[in-house]
Amino acid sequence: MIHSILKKVLMAIPVLLIISVVLFLLLDALPGDAADALASMDATPEEIAAMREAMGLNQSFVVRYGDWLLGVLHGDFGTSLINGTSVSERIAQRFPVTLELTLLAMLIAIVIALPLGIVSATHRNGPLDAVASVLAMIGQAAPHFWLAMLMILLFSVKLGWLPASGFVDISEGLGKNLLRLIMPAFAIGFTFAAVIMRQTRSAMLDVLDQDFIDTARSKGLPGRVVIWKHALKNALIPVITVMGLQVGRLFGGAIVIETVFAMPGLGTAIVDSIFARDYQVTLGCVMTVAIIIIAINTLVDILYVVIDPRIAHSGKGA
Repeated sequence: MIHSILKKVLMAIPVLLIISVVLFLLLDALPGDAADALASMDATPEEIAAMREAMGLNQSFVVRYGDWLLGVLHGDFGTSLINGTSVSERIAQRFPVTLELTLLAMLIAIVIALPLGIVSATHRNGPLDAVASVLAMIGQAAPHFWLAMLMILLFSVKLGWLPASGFVDISEGLGKNLLRLIMPAFAIGFTFAAVIMRQTRSAMLDVLDQDFIDTARSKGLPGRVVIWKHALKNALIPVITVMGLQVGRLFGGAIVIETVFAMPGLGTAIVDSIFARDYQVTLGCVMTVAIIIIAINTLVDILYVVIDPRIAHSGKGA
């Protein structure tokens, strides 16, 4: 098990390097830079060139990437070229908002998806199965931002139940915090729930057809024990796999949703930094998200072994 975890961690290093190089190349190819953003309307080309030189933007790609990577290895994502603030400090300020939004979205998704998936599988081809399947199709087809805007129109503009935008820190009160988070979290979590529900249904159907389920029933075990203790435990491995793969989609949805609801998270920091051509901030925020996604995928591998120890012995957990 330890060998598998170390192997996964070591594999993550080249992946992160490739992501950073590709991201650096993409940002480098965008028109304009921080010097253009800071220059006044009447600035001459010579003045802009001088600003670019002072910021080190006129150096080669290899030199700039090397300096940035060296700083990252020392835990420093650099400084903003627009206002001179620390990128690491900005990430530390913005990340808790995105983390809380993502965790709440995931919780909402799991609470919706697992019961619906189980009910759908245990009532195969029945009315409940049909309703759950329709909800899953709607969830997968509905874009995050479209659902978010519909919720704002209904619950904020029409009914006045929930605030349309902004964020309140949890230290100012859990109730106020959740009032601001519930709509954006549901907008992301509903789509995530659709994917998990379909996978849960499929995995449960496969397990319910196994012989050991018939044996458990023949022993007179209550139906809820057979479903929740025996069937669900064995169906969770593919479900957890899908959850791990969907983490990137959750963070991607958070970027869009934070912009819609004007939340001060990593998503709005990325969007604002791109518009301001403050690519140091963009790099830091995107790489933070990449590190989190890879870390969660490693955690998924560990959960495989916890749920089914046979995987460690068979070598499939690597």
